[in-house]
Amino acid sequence: MGESKVKTKKSPLKRLLIVIVCVVFFLAVVLAFLFISDAVAHSMARVVPDYEMDADGLIAVLDKDRDDWTDEDYDFVYRQTGLTRAYFDSEDRVDKTFILNCQADLYFTAEPDHDSDFFWSSHDYFPDKYFHMVDLKEGDVLVSASVHTMGWRNGHAALVISGGSSGGSRIAEAVAVGTDSRTSGTGWFRQAASFMVLRPKIPAEQAEEIAEWAYENLIDVPYSLFTGIFYPKDQTDNVQNTHCAHLVWQAYKAFGYDIDTTGGPVVSPKNIAKCDLFEVIQVNGFDLDNLWS
Repeated sequence: MGESKVKTKKSPLKRLLIVIVCVVFFLAVVLAFLFISDAVAHSMARVVPDYEMDADGLIAVLDKDRDDWTDEDYDFVYRQTGLTRAYFDSEDRVDKTFILNCQADLYFTAEPDHDSDFFWSSHDYFPDKYFHMVDLKEGDVLVSASVHTMGWRNGHAALVISGGSSGGSRIAEAVAVGTDSRTSGTGWFRQAASFMVLRPKIPAEQAEEIAEWAYENLIDVPYSLFTGIFYPKDQTDNVQNTHCAHLVWQAYKAFGYDIDTTGGPVVSPKNIAKCDLFEVIQVNGFDLDNLWS
């Protein structure tokens, strides 16, 4: 007869210890992943041009008559300042001081602070720096990639409801869980590690109507991460909840414009930034060739 094999059972204590070790190991891996993702996101908070700043070359272009600017001139100015041809086409004159300030801003290389509201979400910004921003118009959209959650740059978006100088303009925005949407100034975006100004390619009168509708219907609305998932995405007839990108999307959707380039249940600032309805007016802190890759 062969030897009989005796099976030994693990004691309940050993099984519990094994479970505890596995859980601890899993949590350690998750936390390590989050910390690494957060560190990588911090390292990519702001993109600065990898070519030299050329103030003399910029001044030489700015001193030329606008009618004599070539395509190469517009491209050079964009790569030195982040101001697009669409910006200059909308301006009656060249404000040399403002443009040179934008050039200095584009090449600003300080390390941003990383403010965390929750352990999984951070905001990259400069507490002592306000970047120069173009004069804004009703209906303009501000987007930033400076908010990231567990390594994903979900960003932030807002709608301009009162135009004028960047310091005097007012925006409608939905900020965070537990708060209602509100009106505020542009300071958050002008301190952010990155921002873009987008302008709708529609008549100014309609853009103003969109801004007015947003002010009347999208302020003091509860914030929800689940708008578009557990709640309807299109709430034109009865706005119940919103989040930052949804607020902007909803204002345009009320007038028949779907600015979500993915068409999914949840819209993001990146989806809006890639919408063909808008032209880029100003860029700061993004890769100028791949604005939000």
